[in-house]
Amino acid sequence: MPRPLLALEGVSLASPEGRVVFQDLDWKLDRGARWHLQGNQGTGATALLRLCAGLARPREGRVVLDGREIDLDALDHPFINAGDLGWVPTDGGLAVNLTLLDNVALPLRFSRKVGREEAREEALRWLERAGLGRSAASRPRLPADRACWMTALARAGAKGSRLWLVDRPAGGLDPESRKAAHAILEEAARDPETTLVLVGGDWMEDLGAGLRIEDGRLATGSAP
Repeated sequence: MPRPLLALEGVSLASPEGRVVFQDLDWKLDRGARWHLQGNQGTGATALLRLCAGLARPREGRVVLDGREIDLDALDHPFINAGDLGWVPTDGGLAVNLTLLDNVALPLRFSRKVGREEAREEALRWLERAGLGRSAASRPRLPADRACWMTALARAGAKGSRLWLVDRPAGGLDPESRKAAHAILEEAARDPETTLVLVGGDWMEDLGAGLRIEDGRLATGSAP
């Protein structure tokens, strides 16, 4: 039986306020699976993504990514170090002291070992796909806007990420940005080796099978 790309094993997680988000959760994410997390904010969708990305410490249990447990104390995981994780948080998670172009280009240089000029050319190509070509030299705005989220999406695409963890964009997207984002995600979904877990609105529904969080458990349909 093929090894899953990611597994949550007996995971329990509580919010900073002490509310139980997940209790003894077991979940396997197969390679090439595509899921669309449905539900309103506050249901635990963002917490699930952060667990999968190695950004949240479970109270109990463990998270295994590509056959190796994520250790938050070590901050060292081959899958993540290689640039195979495409993390797209709601605020984009950008470095505010860098331009949008450098936010996309630098991960290519450090994780994919791409030369400076090649990385900048590839970064610009993806920013143009995201509708941000003219804003490439700008720095991220605070509070985060749609450009920050679209830049993070471009970053995931430029790296050729094998696992996309995509949270809903802060403030939503205008129709043009939504169309561009859908095209990028749709292209990723066509690759049988790429795995996606998406949180967002109805415009994402055709990109993955439905996944719901109910009372700290995951209720799923069949994978697409």
